[in-house]
Amino acid sequence: MSLLLEQSAFLKDARKLLDFADQQGFVVTGGELERSPETQALYLREGREKTLDSPHLRKCAIALNIFRATDDHHELVQSVALLEPLGRYWEALDPRNRWGGRRDAQAGLSRFERDPGGWPSSALATLITPAEPGAPVEAVALADAARPIAVTLPPTPGASMMPMLKRGSDEHEAIARLQVLLVKAGQLAATNGRFDEQTERAVNTFQRAHSLVADGVVGDKTWATLLSASTNEQPAIAQRFIGDADFEAAAKDLKVELAALKSVYKVESNGAGFVGEQPKILFEGHVFWQRLSKLGLRPPALALGNEDILYPTWTKQFYVGGSGEWQRLTRAEAIQREAARESASWGLFQIMGYHWKPLGYDSIDDFVEHMCRHERDQLNAFCRFALVTRDQRGRSLAELLAARDWAGFAYAYNGKGYRLNAYDDRLREQYRRYAA
Repeated sequence: MSLLLEQSAFLKDARKLLDFADQQGFVVTGGELERSPETQALYLREGREKTLDSPHLRKCAIALNIFRATDDHHELVQSVALLEPLGRYWEALDPRNRWGGRRDAQAGLSRFERDPGGWPSSALATLITPAEPGAPVEAVALADAARPIAVTLPPTPGASMMPMLKRGSDEHEAIARLQVLLVKAGQLAATNGRFDEQTERAVNTFQRAHSLVADGVVGDKTWATLLSASTNEQPAIAQRFIGDADFEAAAKDLKVELAALKSVYKVESNGAGFVGEQPKILFEGHVFWQRLSKLGLRPPALALGNEDILYPTWTKQFYVGGSGEWQRLTRAEAIQREAARESASWGLFQIMGYHWKPLGYDSIDDFVEHMCRHERDQLNAFCRFALVTRDQRGRSLAELLAARDWAGFAYAYNGKGYRLNAYDDRLREQYRRYAA
């Protein structure tokens, strides 16, 4: 949908919200409807905002001043409980709608937002220079209805700071280092400091020779393999990396195009199945609550002192990412080991542990053992998941992928909030790239 139509649809819902607020006896005035990047930067410097980004910059946010009429004046409503009906009504109008009061009980009460996806505020980074270079965030796939939306985690301490490079990148110092390694590996004749077509071809050749996914993009896996090749010593973790041959076999088993399967890998898995020596996980405290309840245990009695690993409803408040998720899992295992493992999502495609039985594993421990072996085993878990998971019309994920029904696949895999991150558009874009 175009930005013009997104704004039009947004304002139609805003009109419905105003009518509903009027029915509830509120008096509403307009706050800030738009904001320039320069204003956002000024607010950040003054401490009025905590980030350079803002929903106002995507022009799908409205700030409303909501009053209750008393005998002789109007009183500004600043209570979450009183505004909760408005927040629920707004979020019921569209799955992408969010009421700011759920995120920030003080500053967010007046804010009603819609994130249509696809219009990030990329120009903001030029307004204020960060103290140090930022690491890329980690996108975590959903692969389950347990989370209402896909999750994006911030970089974790100790995460790789080697920049991701691809054709057209302008990190000249990193490109020069890359080319030196490619020359040492015998894939490039000379360096020129530019990631040009010749460099891309050399990266592709190196990736194929070392059983990596040959996409011409230099991420953590390619960096690690290049560095190990220069010392003639492959680290143990590099022996667990997935390659093109694995994808070809999986695509054949699923009866889907190789390009379609690779597009899911690129968009959904973030390309990393391990954090150091351990498989990547994300621990879900609300699922742990549910699993303990099914075992007849009493989560409220166990939650004291464990509030960050045991809670009744989904929240991303306690996510820490990286190896920190293993620390959360270890604490949960001390309460109930099997339930804890079932309450984490695992590996490249973040499959929830409690799926172990329908996916054909002997036990949760058998599932975890496979996730710890190799990214190939994590891909196999996704293939099993794609064959048994079906949408409301009974079509499996594999069938949706074979039909290149990107929206249908994204909905079945990521839930109704998939448009928040424009997953269907990104899948389509990556498919075109791999199919070319």
